[in-house]
Amino acid sequence: MSISASKARDGLFPLIEKVNNDHEPVHITSRKGNAYLIAEDDFRGWQETAYLLRSPANARVLMDSIAELDAGEGRIRDLVDTGGDE
Repeated sequence: MSISASKARDGLFPLIEKVNNDHEPVHITSRKGNAYLIAEDDFRGWQETAYLLRSPANARVLMDSIAELDAGEGRIRDLVDTGGDE
C-alpha cells in the first residue's frame, strides 16, 4: 500500500491500527522524501534479525540450522531448568 503523506496524516490512527493488524508496511510518499510505516513488533523483529546476522559466523550457524530443519534433520529437546530452586 502506498499513500501520500497528507492522506497518512489525515487517517493516521486507523493507518497505525491497519499496519499492526495486517503486519504490512505502508509506503508514505511526499516531495520531501518517502518513508514506511511499520508495526513496532515487525520493526523490532527486523532489528533483531539484523543484529543476529551482523556476524558472518553467527549468520552461517543460523543458516546451517535452518537448512537442517528444512531437510527434516531437526531434533526435539527438553528445556533444562538451571534455576536451582530445590
